[in-house]
Amino acid sequence: MQVLVISDNERTSQRIQQVLLREGQECSAQNLVSLSAAAARTAQKPTPELGIVVLDPDADRALRTVTELRTLSTLRLLVVGPANDPRLVLQSLRLGASDFVDAGELETELTAALARLQGELGPRNEPAQLIALLAPSGGSGSSTLAASVATVLAQQHTKTLLVDLKLETGDLAALLDLRPTHSLADVCQNMGHMDRVMFERCLATHASGVSLLAPPSTYADLSHVTAEGVRQALALARNLFPYVVVDLDHTFRDEQVQALRLTDTILLVFRLDFASLRNANRTMEHLDRLGIRKDSVRLVVNRYGQAQEVPVAKAEEALGMKIFHFVPEDAKTVNRAINNGVPVVLDYPTAKVSKSLSKLAFSVNGKNSQHG
Repeated sequence: MQVLVISDNERTSQRIQQVLLREGQECSAQNLVSLSAAAARTAQKPTPELGIVVLDPDADRALRTVTELRTLSTLRLLVVGPANDPRLVLQSLRLGASDFVDAGELETELTAALARLQGELGPRNEPAQLIALLAPSGGSGSSTLAASVATVLAQQHTKTLLVDLKLETGDLAALLDLRPTHSLADVCQNMGHMDRVMFERCLATHASGVSLLAPPSTYADLSHVTAEGVRQALALARNLFPYVVVDLDHTFRDEQVQALRLTDTILLVFRLDFASLRNANRTMEHLDRLGIRKDSVRLVVNRYGQAQEVPVAKAEEALGMKIFHFVPEDAKTVNRAINNGVPVVLDYPTAKVSKSLSKLAFSVNGKNSQHG
């Protein structure tokens, strides 16, 4: 079991780690984190199954961390503190801790608490797969692909969250014919007391099972979207949906980079023309500088089959990678679907382009379908 020790008391953290290792639990040095770093660590892999929160030296701050983690994750929690203070014990349990461990009898009590939890722990929902679509330049069609990929995944897994991070130019609401009343700006502004019910109320829901977290509706609200707010929103979303599909812009601002760092699979969408290929190459170089794993990137050619395209072999040579998927050119069908406000995979499911988009969604489907 992966265990996260959350504490601003280094000595207590090390004592807890020793007990965990002795009991055969997984707790590397990277899993000893401060209260302020706890939420960020729960969004990373390997995903911890248990968190141990130490109240000393600041109990109030530690309890606020418990509240935050219960909102943002499915992590089971133990709290370590003074058992002679019944107020702290009761408050910890009310906030969602599974058990309370007396700091005065740490080794004995923690061993017993682990044994109790081991018997209670059943299968746990895995956090969502997070798929980001990134176009190196405008006109690549990544938003159209994002809407269709999310729709196909929703058909297979009941529901999917689609996040529009093209803050100035996002058009996913139009592609789905939705009229959101709330946006990512509202989520970021209220993240301090955001719970699952509030988060779901900020989403616009499509009949296909896709829920949309829209960008701000006015330029004045753009400043409310922060990298930390995006991180927390995605962490919360990954515990509510089996898939989260994020449509990114190519500015590489802080909130975009934050999403990239949390992503399991990046679909880099481009066209086989010189300008798009050049920008795709620049994007790959920048992803490398950001420390984004190359094996998380999949190259997707959109509108494939147009006249005078750059040959596939030359494109792969320039990018140093094989192309993962080709979406065929069918401007007539795609434009009709866009004008109807319906994802093309729903409007024209038998079209060649729709079948290709369905295949793309299946190829990044890391979970088993509910339909077998």
